[in-house]
Amino acid sequence: MKINNIQGSQTVISEQKTSQPVSGADFKNLLEAQLQSVSSSPSVLSVSPAAVSQAPAALRVEGLSVAEATMTRLESFGTALNDLSLSGESLEPFVEALEEETSAILQLKQQLPEEDPLNKLLDRVASVSYVEAAKYRRGDYH
Repeated sequence: MKINNIQGSQTVISEQKTSQPVSGADFKNLLEAQLQSVSSSPSVLSVSPAAVSQAPAALRVEGLSVAEATMTRLESFGTALNDLSLSGESLEPFVEALEEETSAILQLKQQLPEEDPLNKLLDRVASVSYVEAAKYRRGDYH
């Protein structure tokens, strides 16, 4: 269908912006009040120094090193999974390394206090590592 004639005129309504707030609230006052309430409330995510310092430094460094190595291994495993030229058997060394690192993480985790943030990090890394190894063993990646 071809439209040749448009009936009616188009009117352009321009609104002039005012610098006064529409609802009567002043943004600056609201922002200041919010900032004061945030700064006066205690931080939920703060970690007490006692929880961090209960574990020996060498144990903490070892835990971080193993967690970092496991995350690197997980990235390598993911890259290997994306490589379609690799067979299922060629993924076996990755899975064995993940299983060994998971058991090492669990041993380190037992030596840390329950409330230690590193304990929670190691738990998460071990969980992901275990799940990926279990998915391979179950046959999800074959």
